[in-house]
Amino acid sequence: MFAFCSHPLTSHRHAVASAALTLALPLLGVFPASATPANKKALEKFFGPHLPANLQSCATCHVRAEPNGAESLEDFPHNAFGKALHALDGRIAGRIEAVLDVDSDGDGIANRVEILLGLPPGVPTQEGQVADLTLLDEKQKAFAAFHDRYPWRPFEPVLRPPVPEAGEGWARNEVDAFLAAEHVARGLSPRPEAPPEIWLRRVKLDLTGLAPTPDEIRGFRRAVTERPETAYEEVVDRLLESPQYGERWGRHWMDVWRYSDWSGYKDAVRASQPHIWRWRDWIIESLNADKGYDRMIVEMLAGDEIAPDDPDTLRATGYLVRDFHAGSRDVWLDNVVSHTAQGFLGITMGCAKCHDHKYDPIPTKEYYAMRAIFEGYDVRTDRIPGELDTTKTGLVRAYDKSIDPKTYLFDRGDERFPVKDHPISPAVPAILGGSYQPELVSLPLTAAKPWRRDFVLQELRAQREEAIAKAKSALAQKPDGEAEKTALAAAEAARKALECEFALEGREDDGLKPADRDWKVAAKEILQAQRDADLLKARAEKASAEQAKTDSETKLAAAKKKKDKAGESAATKALAAAKKDLATATKAVAAAEKAVGEPLTTKFKPRQATYPDRSNGRRLAFANWLADKANPLTARVAMNHLWLRHFGQAIVPTVNEFGGNGREPTHPALLDWLAAEFMDSGWSFKAMHRKIVLSAAYRMSGTPDESDLERDPDNLYLWRMPSRRMEGEIVRDNLLWIAGRLDPAMGGPEIDQNLAMESTRRSIYLRHAHEKLVEFVQIFDGPKVAECYQRVESVQPHQALAMHNSPLTQLAAEKLAAEWEAKSKGDPVAFLDEAFLAILGRSPKADELALCRQFVSSHESGSEATSPSRARERLVTVLLNHNDFVTIR
Repeated sequence: MFAFCSHPLTSHRHAVASAALTLALPLLGVFPASATPANKKALEKFFGPHLPANLQSCATCHVRAEPNGAESLEDFPHNAFGKALHALDGRIAGRIEAVLDVDSDGDGIANRVEILLGLPPGVPTQEGQVADLTLLDEKQKAFAAFHDRYPWRPFEPVLRPPVPEAGEGWARNEVDAFLAAEHVARGLSPRPEAPPEIWLRRVKLDLTGLAPTPDEIRGFRRAVTERPETAYEEVVDRLLESPQYGERWGRHWMDVWRYSDWSGYKDAVRASQPHIWRWRDWIIESLNADKGYDRMIVEMLAGDEIAPDDPDTLRATGYLVRDFHAGSRDVWLDNVVSHTAQGFLGITMGCAKCHDHKYDPIPTKEYYAMRAIFEGYDVRTDRIPGELDTTKTGLVRAYDKSIDPKTYLFDRGDERFPVKDHPISPAVPAILGGSYQPELVSLPLTAAKPWRRDFVLQELRAQREEAIAKAKSALAQKPDGEAEKTALAAAEAARKALECEFALEGREDDGLKPADRDWKVAAKEILQAQRDADLLKARAEKASAEQAKTDSETKLAAAKKKKDKAGESAATKALAAAKKDLATATKAVAAAEKAVGEPLTTKFKPRQATYPDRSNGRRLAFANWLADKANPLTARVAMNHLWLRHFGQAIVPTVNEFGGNGREPTHPALLDWLAAEFMDSGWSFKAMHRKIVLSAAYRMSGTPDESDLERDPDNLYLWRMPSRRMEGEIVRDNLLWIAGRLDPAMGGPEIDQNLAMESTRRSIYLRHAHEKLVEFVQIFDGPKVAECYQRVESVQPHQALAMHNSPLTQLAAEKLAAEWEAKSKGDPVAFLDEAFLAILGRSPKADELALCRQFVSSHESGSEATSPSRARERLVTVLLNHNDFVTIR
C-alpha cells in the first residue's frame, strides 16, 4: 500500500477517555439512521476546528451518487465509513470514537488520520492524494488537546467544576480564575484596570440604566483613593439596592419572556391582554426584592395554583397571559410551548411539532406531551378593589379552564388532522431527566367564585346605594316625574335582588346545598327579584326615552319657528336618537313583562362567571421540575443571559439554543460554575451580579492590544472589556436623567407610545406591542415583540439624525447649558468639566478642552454669531451626540 501506513502516528492511541470524547456531542442521543442533519452536525462538533472544510459534507459518510433529490438511504447509501458508524449503537459521539482508529475503507490508513489530513475516510486513498505528513504530528496533538478540554454537557445535571489555579496577581474572584486559564492557554494578556470613572459609568449603566452624576464621579474618585479595598463594593451594594435596578433588569428579562402589552384594533384584543402591565410591575418588584429565580419561575407558570387568593402573586401569571392569541388556540399553545422551552431551557421544542427533532433527541410525541401541560389553561380578568368594571382595570391572570383536557398529536403538525385514537399525556423531555408527577390542586371558594370576595360584596352594595341616592336626588328635583319615580323603584329593586343573592350565599357558606328544598326556594326568590328589577329598569329606560323624545320634539318645533338651521339640525338628530332608544326600550319592556309571567325556576343569573374549584396541577409540576436543581438547563440558561448583558457577548452564543444545532460555549467550565453558584446562592440574581461586576475581568479597560488582537481578534476570551452601545430605552432615559427631567415614579398602566417625546417616565413604562412601538427606541434596535432573546446592534444614519433632532436632546441641551453656565459662573473650564462628566462620564482631555473652547468662540463671533448661551447650548448638543454618550465602555 503506502509507505506511511505503519507510521507510528497511525498506530499511536492518544490517551483520551471515551467519556471525554463522547462529550463532544452530548446533545445528540440515539437517532435513527436517517437523521442525516444530526449525523453531519455530530461529525462537525466531534472534530470542531480540526475537521477540514472538504469533509463538512454529507458525502463524508454517504456515496455521492444522486445526492440531490435523494429520498432514502437507498438513493444516497452509506460508504464504508458511514456503514461502520451505522452498524454501531449508542450516542453518535461514542460511535465516532469507536471507529476513529479503524481503517474503514481498507486503504491502510486509520479514519482518524484520513480525516485530519482532509482525506475521505470512506473511500480508499489513491496514490498522490496524500498530503505533506510534516504536520500530522501537530494535527494529532492539537486534536487530542481539543478533546481534553472541559466537557460541555448541557443535558446533564450541573456539577460545580474546580476553580483553576490561574490569574495570580490579576484575578479577584473565581470568575477571573476561569477566564485567566483560557488567557494562559491562548497566550493572551488581560488589559489593565479601567480608570475609576469608566468603571463607575459602566456598572451604574449596567445595574440601573442611569449614568453617574458629576458629583458621584468625583465622590468615587476620592473613595478609591481613600479606601481602595471597599470603594467598589460600596458602589455595587448601593446600586443593587436601588429601585432602578429592578427597572433596568426588568427590561432585560421582559426581552427574554417576550413581554407585550395588548395589541388589537380599537377595543379588540388580538394578542396579550389589557392590564398585563401588572406582570411588568411584578417583574420589577421581584428583582428588587431579590426573589429567588426558582420562585419566580413557579409564580409565573403556576401562581394561580400556589397562591390562588394572592393578587400580588397572580400578577406573575401574566407570563402565560402574554401568549393569548384571539385567532388561533393552536398558535397560542405553540407559542407557550416553544418560547417556554427557549426562554427557560434554551432548547427548540417547536422543531418537533411536525417531525422528530433533527438535532436533539426530542421526538414529536414529546412536543405534544409538553403542550399537554398547558392544554387546559385560559386567561381571565378578576376585579380589583376600587373598580368593579374590568374593562377599565383589573387583574388579568391565568387559570385552568379544563381539569382533564385532551391533547392529540397533529399529523405533520397540521391542527386539522389530530390523531384522536392516541391522546398524549403531559410529560417533560426525557433527555432532561427529573420527575414530573402532576396532582390536582384544590382552590378556595373565592378563586372559583371571585365575586364572593369581601371587597366585591362591599363595593356592589355601595354601588346600589349610590344608585338609589342618585335616583332620590333626581326625584327631589322633579317630584312629579314619571321617569324619575320609575328609576327610583328600579334602583331599589336592584338592591333587593342583590341582597337576595347575598342571603343565599351566606346560607351556602353554612352548608345549604342546591339539592336542598330551602336552596331551591331561595333561588326562585332571587330569580323573581331579578325579573322585577329588570322590568322596572326597562320601564325606567322607556320613560326616560319618551321624555327625551318629547324634549327633542319641543326643541325642533322651536328651532323651526325661529328658523334656526343649526338648532333644527341638532334637534332632528337628537329626535332620531330618542326614537331609536325608545324603540329599544319598548322591546326591552315587552321582553321583561314576558319573563315576569313565565314560571319560576332556580336558574337565576349569577353576578359573574363561576370557574372550576380545582386546577389540574400540570403547570405546577412542570414549574417545580423546571426550578429543580437537578434540571440541567435552567440555571445555565439564566446565567448565560446574565453574562450576555454584562459583557455584550454570551458564553453560549446561541442563547436560546443549547441543543445540537447551537454553538458551543467559549467558557463551558465558567458557565457551569456560575450555574452551580447561582443555585447554591438561593437562585439570587443580586449575588451573581455582585460576583461578576466586582471581578477583575469586569474592571478591565476596553483598550486594544496588538498582540491579543492577533491571537483573538473577536475578543472571545475576554482579554479586554467589550464596548457596547446603550439600548434604545437607556438612550432615551439618560436624555431625561442627565437633564434632571426623569420622573422617578414606578409602576402603573402603560403609557401611550405616541407620548414618548412628551412623557418623562422611564421607557420601560411606555406601551410595547405589535404596531404600538416607541419609534425612538426602535431606531436604536429596540426589542422585537415576537421574540427578543438577544438584541441586535446596528449602526444606521437615522440614529444620528434621531439623536440630533429629538425634542429630548434639544430640551436637555437648553436646560443643561443654562444650569452649567450659572454654576460655572463664566469659567469655561468648569463648564466643560461639568458637561463632560455628566454626559460622557469623564473629564475632558487637553485637546478636547481646546477644541470645545474654539467651538464656543467660533459660534460667538463671525457672520453667524450667536449669544454665549446659545453657543454653549450647541456645545452640549454636540456632546449629547458624541459616540461616548451612547456607548458603555
